[in-house]
Amino acid sequence: MVIDFLQNYGSFILDGALMTVFLSVVSMILALVLGGVVTAERMSDNLLISGLTKLYIEVVRSLPMLVILSLFFYGLPELSFNVPDGSLFGVDLDRLISALIGLTVGESVFVAEIYRSGIQAVDSGQFEGARSIGFNKFQTYRYVIIPQAFKNILPTLGNEFANNIKSSSQASVIGVADLMFTASTIQGISYKPFQAVIAVGIVYLLFTFSITRIVAHYEKKMSHRTEEPLTISEKLVR
Repeated sequence: MVIDFLQNYGSFILDGALMTVFLSVVSMILALVLGGVVTAERMSDNLLISGLTKLYIEVVRSLPMLVILSLFFYGLPELSFNVPDGSLFGVDLDRLISALIGLTVGESVFVAEIYRSGIQAVDSGQFEGARSIGFNKFQTYRYVIIPQAFKNILPTLGNEFANNIKSSSQASVIGVADLMFTASTIQGISYKPFQAVIAVGIVYLLFTFSITRIVAHYEKKMSHRTEEPLTISEKLVR
C-alpha cells in the first residue's frame, strides 16, 4: 500500500519538497543579509533609529507568519507593486515573490536578535583591546568582533534555519505549491488525507532532523577544541 501510494504520488511530493527547499534556502539567505542591516540599526548610537528598529522587531515578532505572508500577498497590489506576469517552478510569480518577501521579513528579525546576542556575548575587553591598537569602530567589528560572534551563533542560526523550513509551510495558504500544498492536492485526488499528511510529515522530519544533526555535530566539534583563545594581534596575523 505504501509502495503504491509513493508510485502514484511520489512525483507530487518531490516537487513540493523542492519548492520547500527553494523557499527556505532563498528566504534564509535574504534574512541573513536583512538581519545584519536590522542589527546594525538596532545597535546604532542614534536613539531614534535604535528605538524605531526595536519597535519594528517587536511588531514583526508578534505577528504569526501566516499574517505576514497574507499582508504582503494582499498588500503589495494595494501599494501598486505590480509583479510581472509569469511563473517559476509552476508557481505564479506574485505568489512566489510574496512568499519570499514575507518569509524573509519574518525570519530576519529573529536572525537580527541572534546576531545581536552573539555580538553582546563577546568579551568587552575585545573592544577595548582593538581600540588600544588603533582600530576604528568599523575595523573593530570587521576584524575582531564579528568573526568571534559568528562562530558562536552558527549553531543557533542552523536551528533557526530548521524553524524557517517549518514556517515555510504557511506559504501554501497563498497558493505556493510547497509540501503542505502538495498534501492538500494529494488529499483531493486520492481521498487519503492521513497518508498524504504522513508522507509530507516524514519529508519535513528528514529535513529538520538532518539540519539539527549537522548543528549538533558542529557544537560537539567546537566543544572539543582545546585551542587557547587568540589575542587580537594573533587573529590579525592569521
